[in-house]
Amino acid sequence: MSYKGLHRSHDYKFLLQRWRALCRESGMQLKVLAELDGFPCFEVISPTISLQPTIYISAGIHGDEAGSTEGLLAWAESRQDQLSTLPLLIYPCLNPWGLENNSRIDANGIDLNRKWDCTQNPLVHKIKEKTDKIHFSLILNLHEDFDGQGVYLYEPSGNGRSNGRAEEIIRSAQKWIQPDPRRMIDGRRARNGIIRPRPKNPPEDGMPEALYFYLRHKCPTFTFETPSELDLHLRIECQSAMIERAVASIQE
Repeated sequence: MSYKGLHRSHDYKFLLQRWRALCRESGMQLKVLAELDGFPCFEVISPTISLQPTIYISAGIHGDEAGSTEGLLAWAESRQDQLSTLPLLIYPCLNPWGLENNSRIDANGIDLNRKWDCTQNPLVHKIKEKTDKIHFSLILNLHEDFDGQGVYLYEPSGNGRSNGRAEEIIRSAQKWIQPDPRRMIDGRRARNGIIRPRPKNPPEDGMPEALYFYLRHKCPTFTFETPSELDLHLRIECQSAMIERAVASIQE
């Protein structure tokens, strides 16, 4: 995998330049979703999106988590020849100002990952409007954790039971980063890097993107977390491998 230009991982213009090139080569469509804090926020759409259940992938809702935006791009580049055949709706960076300023919050001091129960937020409103009638097969939200001691993921679950997908996704990342060994992560029980929060117990400070999509669309939903203090190359490899495993799991 090429790592050229990763010293510019917080350069939003450079990120979009690479997505534009990829879309030209792969047949994907790049469209402006909204203008946010002086930056255009883009979506990437597959031409097959209306033909089969859709895969939703988002990154960069927290701008200080560059491993998520770079990992998503790395995965897409690795799939360039087949990308347009997958039913994809991708949001390469949901917080452009935050990425440029290495900030978790947006220019207004808002954590966009706690606003998915808010109809007034323009970004959230537009994505909800866009996705409301789409039939999804998979939701992936890519994140990083400053306090992370390894890779971990969230899989919302009504009964706490496993179907094996989360375990396969974590295993796919172990070549680069081992699972987070903590038994409690962000106040929730974890086991081998897997957290299965009950949907009826959302964070007190607001509704996350993943929980909104899980409750609204009732399909497999995962939030990936890589430790943001580790080497960026390892985090990119981890994110890319987990995306690949998750996408493969719904095609099997």
